[in-house]
Amino acid sequence: MRTTLTPEKLAELAAQGRAEAAKSRFVDPCAAAKSKKLLCERGEEWAASVLMRDLSRRSLRGGWPWLEDGELETLILADSAEWDLLVRAATA
Repeated sequence: MRTTLTPEKLAELAAQGRAEAAKSRFVDPCAAAKSKKLLCERGEEWAASVLMRDLSRRSLRGGWPWLEDGELETLILADSAEWDLLVRAATA
């Protein structure tokens, strides 16, 4: 599965994700849990298409993809944006 969002929207969401992550020096555990759930549900192919990069680099723990600052938040924002698109399409 790949994202249905435009590259422009993905760039906007990436900027929002980086801004959200910059608010704290620490990783938000809720964002980490949500992004892990999204990776399980939607798959790494979807995440790679959202982040517009290869996810073959692995983190040291658990075999999950290595995510840069703001990418946890970007995945969550992209998921929400895709659901918003589906809702708008269903109610149009």
